[in-house]
Amino acid sequence: MSLGYQKKFRFPVLALVLLCIAACATQPAAALKVEGAKIMLDVVPDTTYLFPMAVSINPTDSASDYAVDVLGFGQSVDGGSYTPLTAADDTGAYSARPFVTVESPVIHIDPGQRKAFNAIIRVPLNVGDGGRYALIHIHSAATGGGQTAFATAIIVPVLLTVQNTKQIETGTITEMGVGDIVAGKPITVSSTLKNTGNHHYYGVVNQITVTDPAGKTVATAKADPMSNAMIPGQSVRFTTRVSSPLAVGTYTVKSDILLGSGAVLDSRTTSVTVKDAYIPPFQESSVRVTPDSPATLEVPEGTVRIIFPQGAVIAETTVTVKPYTVTLPDLPAGAHAGSTAFSVDGLSGLLAKDATVTVRYNKPDLDAANSDASKLVLGRYDRGEGHWTLLPTTVDKNAMTLTASTNRFSIWAVIVAQGSSPAPVLASTPAPVQTSTSEAGQNAAVTQSPAPGPLFICGLISLILLARSARKK
Repeated sequence: MSLGYQKKFRFPVLALVLLCIAACATQPAAALKVEGAKIMLDVVPDTTYLFPMAVSINPTDSASDYAVDVLGFGQSVDGGSYTPLTAADDTGAYSARPFVTVESPVIHIDPGQRKAFNAIIRVPLNVGDGGRYALIHIHSAATGGGQTAFATAIIVPVLLTVQNTKQIETGTITEMGVGDIVAGKPITVSSTLKNTGNHHYYGVVNQITVTDPAGKTVATAKADPMSNAMIPGQSVRFTTRVSSPLAVGTYTVKSDILLGSGAVLDSRTTSVTVKDAYIPPFQESSVRVTPDSPATLEVPEGTVRIIFPQGAVIAETTVTVKPYTVTLPDLPAGAHAGSTAFSVDGLSGLLAKDATVTVRYNKPDLDAANSDASKLVLGRYDRGEGHWTLLPTTVDKNAMTLTASTNRFSIWAVIVAQGSSPAPVLASTPAPVQTSTSEAGQNAAVTQSPAPGPLFICGLISLILLARSARKK
């Protein structure tokens, strides 16, 4: 090979290597840190307050510009998260936006730098009773698509209580509804509360009681306390799940929304009719699986049983089965789901030996198949590949069970498939690889190293390109 040929190809290869390394080395956006991320003050009319704040980024982050805006205090109906309001939308009687400012509306931060500033709160003489509210919104000032455009915006709530004034903490349930009653799914009860007082409150809880026609309590449920404050004039929907068996009949469902102290803000009732006996979701269950012995994972209700033969795994791991209560991924054409769905977690990759999965189908599953159990199969959704596999399934009509073998786990469902039972699906991987999830939550490869990261792959590509270039010399 001539020297001219060597020169012709050497530099393009080197350029490709450098481009690959540069692409793989791209770092995420600057991580903004805020000090003074919540302003909660008792204030006196006709007084000015300075609240110290600071923003900083890491030494390894890029220089960035951040805007600091004072906006109205809104709240999302679902979840109650804080939502900034523009001046046009901030028309409530309890806004503090007009009398809150910041010293530095735009802040430039160099790598590793910390910049302090004050939030200035000028409380007017005629501020009124109760609380006043605003949000300080700190976000990237970049207008292009640079790295800072990916920086997470930070919302600083401003909650002011006017001293020596009457604080009214009241609320009204404006809406209440009960979701569809489907076997194997929790019954959702939604109650929307509006803060009708003049002051915020924390720890709001929705408590549900279900009674039969005789007034006997047959089910109760209580949601976790709301972590955010409820702001005057705002509404939040509380969704509470009921998972107790119910016989056919008509029931009264009562929603009590309570303060953290236990005081009742408001109550509301509605009725619901159960046309078929309601079967709640099964209880989440786990089992420790080891290479040296077989193991069986079975939920107390008997809905799901998974048998792992000896040698199915090559490292000790905990496997968990739990109801899958959200919307299933799109099903294959011509197929539709019954009511039974669950997920199996704790394993990734393939088992060394197939496990046996047995699922007890219920009446809604059978109804979905027009009472023809032979149309029911077990389906497995493979998250990594993004598709469903309908497994060859043995139907036992007497025991009302479906049984299939599998070498992997993910999302499972009872599915109504048209035609005969699907043909076996052959694994394309010649050597099974199984990984386990440790108790600390870290994925550890058992039979091979973890999947290579982008830097490793780019480095490997670079070495191959350089080696090929050297051979051509």
